[in-house]
Formats: sequence, structure tokens, C-alpha cells
Amino acid sequence: MNKWTKRSIDLVRSRGYLDNLMKIYPVDFTMPRKITQEEQKRIKESFKRKDKKQLISILLNLEKFPIDDPYIGFSRRSREALNKNPKTVRRIGKRLLNLGLNGILSGASKPKSPSRQLGQMFRKWLPKLGYPILPQEDFLKYKGTAILKGGDFGLKKFAKDELNYRGQKGIDIVLKAKDRFVIGEAKFITASGGGQDKGFREAIAFIKHKKEQAYRIAILDGVVWLVPNKIKMKKKKKLSLYESILRLNKNQIALSVLLLKDFIKDLSR
Repeated sequence: MNKWTKRSIDLVRSRGYLDNLMKIYPVDFTMPRKITQEEQKRIKESFKRKDKKQLISILLNLEKFPIDDPYIGFSRRSREALNKNPKTVRRIGKRLLNLGLNGILSGASKPKSPSRQLGQMFRKWLPKLGYPILPQEDFLKYKGTAILKGGDFGLKKFAKDELNYRGQKGIDIVLKAKDRFVIGEAKFITASGGGQDKGFREAIAFIKHKKEQAYRIAILDGVVWLVPNKIKMKKKKKLSLYESILRLNKNQIALSVLLLKDFIKDLSR
């Protein structure tokens, strides 16, 4: 177990871990998706006429379709599907009409899931570390500790062009301390199972498969640091998230975001 793993486990067990995490990953349920007045008018008219195909067509233009249905994604990509599949249109249209006008508008304006905004929250928080966030040219010239400015594509391109990164996963942070470069993934794992487990295991694979001349770190928070139920552990063939963390060696760095500044200071010495 490396020292950052040990410190993260101790931190998560200490008082105020979640309270401090909220400063980085705030949860805001108050920002519904916007539906313009013109869109609302067209939705109301189609609903009043019970025009299922027209109603579906209008709703497909919105960011959020008001109901979950496995056939919506296909219809978004191919609008001709509405003309070619009348039974599907009737089925989805019936669900929408049964939902009611208020239910349709409420479903379509539902706020984004907080878990889908966590990457953006992490990047918005980075300036609070106190280090300059610089575009590529300035970043390369800068002699002190700095963070590279950019989104998913820009950070990944820099890592490939300048650090010989050959991975396919996106990168959430590129920083340098003196002459040392660091690339990292940041994940807030809110639950065990499904896509959350996949995201965690991708982050672990990321730090294990180091090929470039840069440190790789996984900035992990949430349930990954908690000891799982022992009964469930016996039934599982795969390692639990916590067990996977414990098996990291001293060169495979996983740590809580709350320790990121300490890690950077350590590199700068």
C-alpha cells in the first residue's frame, strides 16, 4: 500500500470527509433544463390534437426526452424511423399522452443527473488549488507548478503529442511540478455496480498501464474507500473496489481529491 492510499483511507474515515467533498462536487438540483415558449406552445398543440408522431418529433429536439425508452436513441439519430414504424410511434405516443401535459413538460425539463456533471465540477474547482492554469505554449515554458488549460480533447492531445500517451481514455488533468509531468483521471464513484464499477476499473487500469514519461494518478472519491460487506465479499469472484485499491503498489497512485494539493506539493520538493 502506498502512502497516498493509506492517507486517503484515513481521510475518508475522518470527520467531515463528505462535507469537504461538497466544496469540489456540489450538488445542485435547482437548474432545470430549459424549454422555450415556442417549444412549449408546439408541445401543447400536439398534445391537444393527440398527434402522437408530431409530439414525439418535437420532443426529440429537446435535450431530455420526458420518458425513458430504449427506442428513443434510435429515433433521435434517424427521424425517418417515425414514418417507418407506426406501432412504435403509437406505443411511445400512448405513454406520453397517459403521462399528461404537465408530466411531459416536467420530464423534459428534469435537471441533469449530478453524477453526469462531476467531471465539469472537478475542472471548475481546479483554480482553487492556487496554481496557474495555462494554455499549452505558456504551460510548457512555465518554470514552476502549473495546470494545463483545456477540455477532454485538448488534454488528451497534449498527452499524446508531448508525453507519448497511447491510452484511449480521456484525461481530466495535466499538470507539471518542476520538470515532472502528471496526467490524471478524476472520478467520484457514488455506488457499487454497473457503470460505476466500470469507471473505477478503467481508472485503475489507467494507472497500471504506464508507458509514457509522466506520472499517472487516479483521483478517486466515494465508496471505493469503504470496506465492503464481508458476506458479499465471499460471494464475489471479482475483487471489490476496496480490495483493488489495497493491491496497488507504491508506484500506482490513487488518492482522494482532497489530497491532490498535498500530492502536488510533494512532487515540487
